[in-house]
Amino acid sequence: MKVQKTYTFIVSKNFGRPISFSLPAWSLYGLVGAGIVLLATLLTLSIASLVFYPRLRGLEREQQELLRERDALRDQLHAANQQALAYKERLLAEGRGEEPPEESTGRSRPLRDEDESYVPPIKFSDVTTRVDHSSVELIFHISREGDASNNHGGFLFAIFENRASDPPSFMATPSVELNEDGFPQMYKAGIRVTRVRSDITIRRKVRRHSEDEYFTHVTLYLFSIRGGLIIRDRYELDRELFNQSSPSRQRLT
Repeated sequence: MKVQKTYTFIVSKNFGRPISFSLPAWSLYGLVGAGIVLLATLLTLSIASLVFYPRLRGLEREQQELLRERDALRDQLHAANQQALAYKERLLAEGRGEEPPEESTGRSRPLRDEDESYVPPIKFSDVTTRVDHSSVELIFHISREGDASNNHGGFLFAIFENRASDPPSFMATPSVELNEDGFPQMYKAGIRVTRVRSDITIRRKVRRHSEDEYFTHVTLYLFSIRGGLIIRDRYELDRELFNQSSPSRQRLT
C-alpha cells in the first residue's frame, strides 16, 4: 500500500497544549499554486490599470468633446431649419405662397411638421398684457395638456414685436440673439421650465425706451430640452394700450 505524503504543522504557545494539523501534500501544493495565481492576477491587473487608465480618461475627454460638438451642430441645424421656416412664412405673408400664416389674436397653429392631429404637451393660457409709461409686462399660465409622457418642460422665450416698423423690431426676454424674423437663435438661453405638473404663472417684462415705443404683437416660444420647437403662440396687441396715460391691461386669451 502506497503511503500518502503529508505535511504536519504545529502551532505552540507559551502555555496550553500546542495545536497541530496535517495537510496532504497535494492539498498544500494546490493552495500554494492558487496563491501564486492570485498574486499574478493582481499584479497583472495593477499593471493593466496603470497602462489603460490614462487611455480611458483620454477616451472620456474625447467623448465629452464629441458631445459638445454634437450639441453645437444640432443648435446650428435647428437655427437653420427655423430660418427656413420663417422665410417660408414671410413668402406666404407677401402673397407668394398658398396661404398667409396665422396672425390673429389667441393661439396660433403649433409649428410642428404638418400633422393636424398633434397636440402639444404644454399650453399657454390666461395670457394678459399690462402696459404703463415705462414698461410692458406679459402674464400667462403654463399648463399640462395632451400626452403627459411627452411633457419634459423646455426653454421659454417671450418676444415683443413691432411689425409696423420698417424693418420690424424685436425685444426678447430673456435676452437672446434673434434672426431678422425675431426667431431665437440659441434655445438654451431661454427660461428653463421643468416638467409641468400643475399650472405655472410666468411674468415677463421689458422696458420701453420712450413713451412713443409700442409693440404690435408678442410671441411665446417653447423649445424642448433638445431644441425642437414645441409650440409658438402669437398674440396681437391693441395699439391703444400704448396711448393711455394710466396703466392699462388687455386680455389676450
